[in-house]
Amino acid sequence: MATVDEIREDLLLLLSRSEDWLRELPDIPALAVDAGEIDEQVRHLRSQRGRALSSLLNVGLLGRQSSGKSFLISGLQKGLRYVRFEQQDGGFTEKYIGILPSSPTPTTVCPSTVTPVPADPDQPATGRGLLRVRFTDRPEAGWVEIGRDLPPGVIAAYGAADGDLANRLPEHYQRDVEQLELLIEDAVLPAKFFDLPGAESPNPAYENIMRKAWAEADCFLYVTQGTATLTANELGLVTDLYNHHLQTGKPVLWVLTGIDRANQLGNDNRPAWRSALETNNAYLRERFPESAGDGNAFIGNGFLAVSPAWEAQAALDEAEGSTRAAQRNRGNSRMDALRDQLTELINNGAGQNHLGRIAGEARRLVRRRHRAVADVLATHQVSVEELTSERAGLRQRLTDTEQSAERIRAELTEETNRRLRAAEQGFGDLAELFHRELDDVIDSGDLGLDHLADIRLRQTRLFTEWMNAPHGPATLWERDLTELDGRARALLRLELGGEESTSHLVEPAALDPGSLLTPLDDQHRLDFYGMVQATAAAVSVAGSVAGGAVWMMTSLSLASIAFPVGTVVAAGLTAAAGAKALKERKSVLERARDERRGQLDQQAEQARADFTRVAREQGQLLADAVAVHVDEHRQRLRGALQQIEERISAPDMASSRELVTRLEPVERAGRAVLDGLTDLEDLASGPTS
Repeated sequence: MATVDEIREDLLLLLSRSEDWLRELPDIPALAVDAGEIDEQVRHLRSQRGRALSSLLNVGLLGRQSSGKSFLISGLQKGLRYVRFEQQDGGFTEKYIGILPSSPTPTTVCPSTVTPVPADPDQPATGRGLLRVRFTDRPEAGWVEIGRDLPPGVIAAYGAADGDLANRLPEHYQRDVEQLELLIEDAVLPAKFFDLPGAESPNPAYENIMRKAWAEADCFLYVTQGTATLTANELGLVTDLYNHHLQTGKPVLWVLTGIDRANQLGNDNRPAWRSALETNNAYLRERFPESAGDGNAFIGNGFLAVSPAWEAQAALDEAEGSTRAAQRNRGNSRMDALRDQLTELINNGAGQNHLGRIAGEARRLVRRRHRAVADVLATHQVSVEELTSERAGLRQRLTDTEQSAERIRAELTEETNRRLRAAEQGFGDLAELFHRELDDVIDSGDLGLDHLADIRLRQTRLFTEWMNAPHGPATLWERDLTELDGRARALLRLELGGEESTSHLVEPAALDPGSLLTPLDDQHRLDFYGMVQATAAAVSVAGSVAGGAVWMMTSLSLASIAFPVGTVVAAGLTAAAGAKALKERKSVLERARDERRGQLDQQAEQARADFTRVAREQGQLLADAVAVHVDEHRQRLRGALQQIEERISAPDMASSRELVTRLEPVERAGRAVLDGLTDLEDLASGPTS
């Protein structure tokens, strides 16, 4: 089977051929293409080549505040530098300088991304890279470039909670940063890293960005410090991650970082970080028992202990000629082991999937241009004797198409609504299921953090299994989507086929919902449900979406509903004192249990509302794709009719023959590029070596 490198080499060649083919089109007047649009599309293909060369894996980093996520990213890309400063008393102080700002105190104030890019002399991103940000007051303005290879203090001023705003550009002093990105040329790993704010500091303003990052990520690193162990405060985030893993199958790598800061020996003569590692692994296996022992499941092999600091020290050791110290620090850092795991993910499918998506985007772009070439060629291959009948046929088909769009949309909308009403009925017993399985669990504990986390985890599992059961709403809606997709295609064949027409030009193309939008493109400001649409478009309207990413979103929404009960109970129990303490404690706890049981009904209703909205958006996506498809077909008909009209008004067979001679090799070359891109998509989605 083809390797990532082999697929990438073939893709780069096809993208180059696509660019060359597009550049030919403005030189053919009969095609009437806009040279500016062609230039823009060539630039887009060139950027796709850059993606193919530089980024093959999207990695989301999660964890509590100050868990070392930013520090770890700098280390993974070997952008972490260790420096010593000698002091007058003969000692020294030390500092680590990374790509992203990092600190023992809570650091990352907004979602940050480190993205590898290919070398570009026109837009260099060497050193600490090119910094760009989005501001909350004008997110529609897109990325604002701040500068290249900037001092750490400037990057911290835009992305760190303790950054000095005086290090910003003056016009940015009073502006809040929504998102930060560093583009780097000197990346060791072809991976894009999402550094997301810590678990204890959710900011509603960042929710859309974070959900988008969850959807875009191919895998996750859950990061915790070697100086601490997992707590109940983190279990909510871990449960969301578990649910996401159940729905998508995305792997999770568990990272215990900063072991250099927990290397002192305990009473058992072992480093402290080893105790933290064993405690964390036991904590996960206790709460996610069905994953234990399965190397491909949620827990996998458990936490990997690493130290970016030791690896950075090794680089300084080498520079100072301390070869043995460098080897010791590099080996103890275990950073190469983590890189190997990420590289294995690239080689085992993630890299191929990325290349396949790039090939698909390029194929859609070239296909739209190729259809125009093929249509013009076909109109000039029509004999003079057939021009009049072709014109009449095209006019009739154009009239029919105008009427078809509304008929198809109305029928699809009606059918979607009918199926939605039937699907919604399945939620009638969800609240009863929650109560049957969870009421006793709620009544059996003190509703402290651990107890609430256990309830939440049980509810997440219960809901996920119910949604994806053989007759669960997700499973049934996946079937409905498949049937709706088939119905849409049948309607298009019937309405646009033109089988009884006197014109045989402009053969209808196959419906491709994925061409409606570019999934997760930075230019699209997607809200929560817009992102669901993008996910659907990425893998077709039907397919695995209903049983995967969409229901991950719905389940995540359910699991993430706030549970204020724990705070209420803690406050009430603390206040209860004196002679009435026992009675008050019981009263507070009973009220809290009643409140938590009441939330089950609210959550069941919220799940139904989420399902309905997401499913309706999917149906709308299909209807929109059909509308765009019909509109493109209409435009093709109008273009062919115009060509026929021009030939009738000035029947110059010599010029038509000349144009046919010119266009035939162009059409063949475009078709060959399309075939190559299609084959590569199929190859990238097949088994990997």
